Amino acid sequence: MENKAQVAALEVQHISKHFPGVQALSDVSVSLYAGEVHAIIGKNGAGKSTLMSIIFGLFQPDSGAILRGGTPVKIHRPVDAQHLGIGIVPQELNLVPQLSVMENITLGMSPCKIPHLQIDWKRMETQANHALAQIGEFIAPRSIVANLSAAQQQLVQIARAIAFGAKILIFDEPTASLALHETENLFKVIKQFQTQGGSVFYISHRLEEILEIADRVTVMRDGRNVKELEARHTNLHEMVTHMVGRELEETRSAAAFKPTEKQVVLQAERLSRKGEFQDISFELHAGEILGLAGLAGSGRTELVRCLYGDTSPDSGSLFVHTQKVSYRSPQQAIRDRLAYVPEERRKLGIFPLLDTRENITIPILDRLRRFFRIDRRKEYASAQEYAQKLDIRMSHFHQQIQHLSGGNQQKAILARWLLTDCKILILDEPTRGIDVNAKAEIYMQLSRLAEQGIAMIFISSELQEVINIADRILILHEGKLKGEVLAHQTNQTEILRIALS
Repeated sequence: MENKAQVAALEVQHISKHFPGVQALSDVSVSLYAGEVHAIIGKNGAGKSTLMSIIFGLFQPDSGAILRGGTPVKIHRPVDAQHLGIGIVPQELNLVPQLSVMENITLGMSPCKIPHLQIDWKRMETQANHALAQIGEFIAPRSIVANLSAAQQQLVQIARAIAFGAKILIFDEPTASLALHETENLFKVIKQFQTQGGSVFYISHRLEEILEIADRVTVMRDGRNVKELEARHTNLHEMVTHMVGRELEETRSAAAFKPTEKQVVLQAERLSRKGEFQDISFELHAGEILGLAGLAGSGRTELVRCLYGDTSPDSGSLFVHTQKVSYRSPQQAIRDRLAYVPEERRKLGIFPLLDTRENITIPILDRLRRFFRIDRRKEYASAQEYAQKLDIRMSHFHQQIQHLSGGNQQKAILARWLLTDCKILILDEPTRGIDVNAKAEIYMQLSRLAEQGIAMIFISSELQEVINIADRILILHEGKLKGEVLAHQTNQTEILRIALS
């Protein structure tokens, strides 16, 4: 895309930002042109979100300038950004769940009837419909937001920005919780926005998406922009190499695993649960990573929740360590040395207000009790051992876990369950929302755990990731087991063919 002769719709020049103990941004310059999608990529902590927060007025830069259409501007707060036609679609959507779609879209500018200053509900509905029409979507304006899917809520967030006159949209990890068809729909919305002259800053760890949707790519590392690439002239390998500053190996040699040599540690026989999955049978072996692949709605998460005792099957049998079990709660599964890393890390995986040490040791507090108190010295030593084993990076153990990067949060959750001496580890989307470097570190840790004999069930919406890390792959579709393949003998096309056959 040739932009050099144009005046940039938005430009940041020599932006720097320092927080206590960290230089978040150093002399960063980036431009965005009308009708362009400019992707910003980098590891967690590279400075991507800090830069976008400065553009939207959430932070103030220590130095540097922002230009809108070639004119220097000051953005002291989000309302200044909105007045300049800048909107944001954050990873954690900023909607009021109890309100309707039209109330969320017009919140802050609700039309009123004069002279009584009553809400003009008809006008509100018209405004909401107009904003939704601009992105080519129809969602019933009186629907309650809490009842919408994640994809629909995201569209409401986009429509809200459009209603406020946004000509520049910032997307931060927009597809993290979307299925494949929902992602394709989002891309259609973005392309329609482009055709209307809109411009997009796009942040994502899913680099395949970047190649599909972006015109230009800026790679950030350690608070600096280190490389600008044309999307049509680059590839995954080049982007990753610039992101981490070195060559990166992400795959695992799955062909070395031979299930016949390993003990069966978990066996499901014709497990069924109404409305979720039916007649599922499989075996899991010590030291094996068993992938679960399938499109959204395939029943993957519902199946593993049932294995873990979070729900109960309507029929079928489950054997753990050769013993038939019937779990009524996760506590019973934990006693049998099962562990579960859930899909929603922030909502279900961490205790955000507790520090990192407390998050790691919480399941073994009984073991750490001395009389009527927790032995803090022993607790610290236990947490420190696994923090070092998994290379969890933090300022100190008293740092709240919510302030760690996504990759380090995930490693802390792994440390928590390894402390319980688990023998079966269930991982549901364990790399969602973390960068390629952190992914590679987690892959390496999982490989080491497999070598120690720990059996794992691994779920990911990224089919290539399942192929890279798993030994065998079970393919589910609409709650049914459609097939089983060896990871090193398959590809994404074959998995989708089996799922849809």
